[in-house]
Amino acid sequence: MATRERVEGHSESLNKTITEVMEFLDDNADRPGGWGAKLRPFLHEKLADLAEYWYKRGVRRGHIESHKEFKETGALSRKLRYTGTREFFHGQERSVRVTSRIKRKRHVG
Repeated sequence: MATRERVEGHSESLNKTITEVMEFLDDNADRPGGWGAKLRPFLHEKLADLAEYWYKRGVRRGHIESHKEFKETGALSRKLRYTGTREFFHGQERSVRVTSRIKRKRHVG
């Protein structure tokens, strides 16, 4: 296979992955195009966007669950647990368990 054909095959594969990530994020940004386009750095940027999206969702979920527990018990546990089902990519739902321990503040003095 000639070099140009291999590069075009790699570009096609990267473009498919980029398209899937952007569809999930509902992102309509322009992507680099043309021969020699820098697709891999662009893909890395979109993967970082995806990670940020899920990080924000996780922080929000933690606050919701903590507030729910506080309303029910009047106290906030030092150990927070949450189990939920999330779609990490189209058609890939997974059950995820998260546990977080809050350390007691040490008083200096």
